[in-house]
Amino acid sequence: MKRISNSFLLILFSVCLMYGQQDTYIFKYRSQAVEYQQAVKAAQSGLEGANSLLDASKAGFLPKVDMDGYYNFNGVPMQLAATPDSPDGQELSHMYELGLWVSQPVLTGGYLKNTRSLAMARTDVARSFVGLTEQNTMLEADIRYLTVVARKEISELTKKYRDAIGQFEQVIQDRVDEEVVGMNELYQARVRFNDAQYEVISMEKEYKVSLMELNRLIGVPMMTETEHLDSLLVVDWKSPEADRVDKALQMRPEVSLKENEMMMNQFDEKITASYYNPQINVGAGGTYGAPSPGLLTEPGPNYHVNANLAIPIFYWGQKKSMVFAKQQVTEQSKLELERTVDMVTLQVTAAYYELERSQDQVDFAVGALDNAGKNADVMLDRYREGLSSVLEVLDAQLFWQKSYNNYINAKFELNIANSTYLKAMGELSIAE
Repeated sequence: MKRISNSFLLILFSVCLMYGQQDTYIFKYRSQAVEYQQAVKAAQSGLEGANSLLDASKAGFLPKVDMDGYYNFNGVPMQLAATPDSPDGQELSHMYELGLWVSQPVLTGGYLKNTRSLAMARTDVARSFVGLTEQNTMLEADIRYLTVVARKEISELTKKYRDAIGQFEQVIQDRVDEEVVGMNELYQARVRFNDAQYEVISMEKEYKVSLMELNRLIGVPMMTETEHLDSLLVVDWKSPEADRVDKALQMRPEVSLKENEMMMNQFDEKITASYYNPQINVGAGGTYGAPSPGLLTEPGPNYHVNANLAIPIFYWGQKKSMVFAKQQVTEQSKLELERTVDMVTLQVTAAYYELERSQDQVDFAVGALDNAGKNADVMLDRYREGLSSVLEVLDAQLFWQKSYNNYINAKFELNIANSTYLKAMGELSIAE
């Protein structure tokens, strides 16, 4: 019968070989998830729309060219001035005109400048939102992928545990055949074997479901046998810098998003105030139609040059109220920014703590698994010598399985903690 402690030594040796290596599949599925996910595409569409609005705001500084025209039929003809050809005057029933105009804003009270600045801030908000969506998607891809590998490893563990009981059952069968022990010991082992087989079926199901969830995220057919490792690596994370919170505040897209939202609201304040500032516009154009400049029925051309000045004087406190309302929106965005800074600080601190404690769990689980494997082998030897009961051997094998399961869960939590910490720092990436 294969000794459990020897099996553990092989596992420990393979772990040592893989320690510090990076699972390259995780970068592959981050990339595929970012490329496929609708949420990322929607955020990118929002950025393209914001860029388009920025281009539109720049056009406001340039001259505008307009064409207009009108037609009017007078049921009672209009009497126009007399001419040498018509001493009694002329009657005009059809009035029409076609015009072409060029206008240029000169003074807008800051409206155009702040509209462009608002559009730039909106573009930065959209860009930050794309980054935030990508970070969230990459973290979800990590969780889905690591869940697949962990469940695969646990599924294999349940098979090893079942087989260990099966081998022990054969030892009992030999002793029954030799009439050393009774059938009750064989039945006890079979009950444990059946329970282990049920767990094998259950974990195989959970593994398949987790694989479907990963496939959905990366946009491949649900039943695809997506490539992955058979066991989790012990990720080799680097001890972060002392100023990790400051670095995270610079890197996290949530912070830049809230900063730019606050800037948008500040520019919106100025745009609202600009409506109540002096406005100057100049323009020029030409028209062709009837009546002509000489008030004749024959159509004729004309040209126009104009300058408009508007100075708001008294609006019953409307400007003050409107600007105050916008200022309160800005104040809300400032408080949201402060809240976001607090949340980022908490997330970075908590994620680093989780990372350290998860590493401690892995280190402890390795030693516990070693002891559990040795205990199972000792109990089996004592049973062969008639010094241990069947239940003591079965319990030792159960404790070995539990210790092994704890080891897998510890590796899973360490990998998740590492991804969560990278997300908290804003450093998740599709590049290796």
